[in-house]
Amino acid sequence: MKSFHKKYAGVLLAGVAVAALAAPAFAAETKADARDVKLNALEQKLDALVSEINALKKEAAADKTDKAALEGQVIDLKRAQSAAYADIQAQRNSDVKVSLANARPTFATADGAFSFSPRSLLQFDAAYYSQDNRALSGTDLSSGTNFRRARIGFQGKAFSDWSYSFLYDFGGSGVEGTGLSDAYVQYDGLSWVKIRSGAFPTPAGIEDQTSASDLIFLERAAPTDLYRSIGASDGRKNYLAFIAAGDNHYAALSWSGARAFDAASFDSQQALVGRAAYRLYKNLDTNVVLSGTGTWVFRPPQTAVGNNSPSAINLQVRPENVVDGTRLISTGNIDSKSTTSWGVEGAANWKSLYGQAGYFGFKLDRRTGTLPNPDFAGWYVQGTWVLTGEARRYNTETASWQSPRPTKPFSLKNGDLGAWELAARFSKLDLNFNQGIVGANTTAALGPVRGGNQ
Repeated sequence: MKSFHKKYAGVLLAGVAVAALAAPAFAAETKADARDVKLNALEQKLDALVSEINALKKEAAADKTDKAALEGQVIDLKRAQSAAYADIQAQRNSDVKVSLANARPTFATADGAFSFSPRSLLQFDAAYYSQDNRALSGTDLSSGTNFRRARIGFQGKAFSDWSYSFLYDFGGSGVEGTGLSDAYVQYDGLSWVKIRSGAFPTPAGIEDQTSASDLIFLERAAPTDLYRSIGASDGRKNYLAFIAAGDNHYAALSWSGARAFDAASFDSQQALVGRAAYRLYKNLDTNVVLSGTGTWVFRPPQTAVGNNSPSAINLQVRPENVVDGTRLISTGNIDSKSTTSWGVEGAANWKSLYGQAGYFGFKLDRRTGTLPNPDFAGWYVQGTWVLTGEARRYNTETASWQSPRPTKPFSLKNGDLGAWELAARFSKLDLNFNQGIVGANTTAALGPVRGGNQ
């Protein structure tokens, strides 16, 4: 029994010893399990973060895709808007705009590349001629009325750089009849010069380039009218004309031919016509201009077939009232191989006052060398006073003046007077050369020309 107790005690001590030795190991194991739990928790959190990051990356990629898609949509929208704007702009450019500046209608595209303006001018004249000794003079002028000018046509622009004009005159008196006034095309694409070709009044002086609607009187001064009849005038066929106009300068050179309504000749006339003008002084109330012009007819019209056929030149002009249309002075046909003429004019306005004067010379080079070459001259002076206070307007495109524009258009209803102008002119033209004494024998003079003095 005693030995049993000893055994039992030994076993118990051994178990206690084992337990004592196992306790630290158990504690270590328990601590390790806690770290594993924490580590697992951290790993789970890390996995969660990675998942969130991946989710964010996916969202960012989706956002990027959406942004790219949105940007593409914006670009497509901009393209669509640009195309729509281009279509609208093209439609606007093709739209026609209508204006009525100074009672002149004009139809034009929005971009101004094309325009069309109908034009008309109607001038009616009446006259009574008081004459003594009609039988003695052999001339009986016919009193009456006359549609001096009755023009209708159009003008405008084409393709931005081109302009055109067409005017036909149904007026006139006597043998003058109807005729073409304007029919030309002009290239405006160069900034310093315009190139024109067709039938039109050749640029040849201040009075010459004053529009028919702006003339002081219905007729130009006789010396001017004679000068322009040689190589200029309405309806003159011009092969080429170069025109340069600025604020103060004007220059033109034209290669001209016969008039559109002239009778046919075997070799039509050819001439060079030049003009230069400069505005010497200007301010708000004043313009002063000096102008010079010259014409050289280097091939007069021939009257028969052949290189040596006569070339008859007749310098003649109507009075400054052409209701009758009779020419009172004329040199008659002079067989000439060339003709030269020149003119100097000056004009100025100060407020409502305007003055203009000119001197012209003419010389014919005869085909017969034994006879002297005749020369002739003429001059004029004219002035106006606008009683209602308006001023004549300077036109830089032609270096000439335009009619005053009424401050208040004429109206009986409103009591407005419009614009009233008082004008006067004196002119002289001498077409005599070696004429001798009137009524005496002129055979003693060499190559006389008794054209008359008006």
